[in-house]
Amino acid sequence: MILSCIIGSWGWQHSEWENDVFYPDDLPQDWQLSYYSNEFDLAVVPASYWSADGYGEDDWLDDVTDAFVFYIDWPFLQLADQADYEKCAQYCQHLGKQVAAVLLNREIWQDLSADQQQWFKAATKVFTVLQYNEGSDSSSGYMSVVDDQVSVPGESVLLLHSEGKESLRDLGGRLGSLLQNKDQGAEGGTNIKHIVLSNEKPNINRLKDLKTLVTLLQG
Repeated sequence: MILSCIIGSWGWQHSEWENDVFYPDDLPQDWQLSYYSNEFDLAVVPASYWSADGYGEDDWLDDVTDAFVFYIDWPFLQLADQADYEKCAQYCQHLGKQVAAVLLNREIWQDLSADQQQWFKAATKVFTVLQYNEGSDSSSGYMSVVDDQVSVPGESVLLLHSEGKESLRDLGGRLGSLLQNKDQGAEGGTNIKHIVLSNEKPNINRLKDLKTLVTLLQG
């Protein structure tokens, strides 16, 4: 039996989810997070959300419960400008303790100078900076930044990529293997607490499948 995990998606504003596929046909876009949070307790905020001009987060905390978890995506392939850091910091500060971490690609982090790394950590303040990279098995490895040292955290998040062509049986087997191996407590292991369907355009039925499979694996 695996430990308790919560499930979420890479973003929640997807046109493929509209028109009664998931969101009711007449649901305004600014109500989508509230509707989404009735079924899921986690979401990644893509950089396309927070870096866009006029994209406000003012009502987000009113749309979700206190237990809802946000991750902030940082996709930039080179040093961003001051405005990007300020926008990212604004979202982190506004969402407060409900931000689990900023997701930062490991290779990007390693390419930054010490001054640039410090700038990033100063912008995100008290929030853990995670580095991630997609593995060949479509799972992700994570490391967290503690001062200038890199260490594997005791609890982490799994980005899971799954297309519709993968059978439910195969997805369940892959997911069970990943979670059970992590939960064995072996040296260097990580307890996965959060699982994100990380497809750029996540399929809502696959997200529901993932939630059902985790519930069964936890039973």
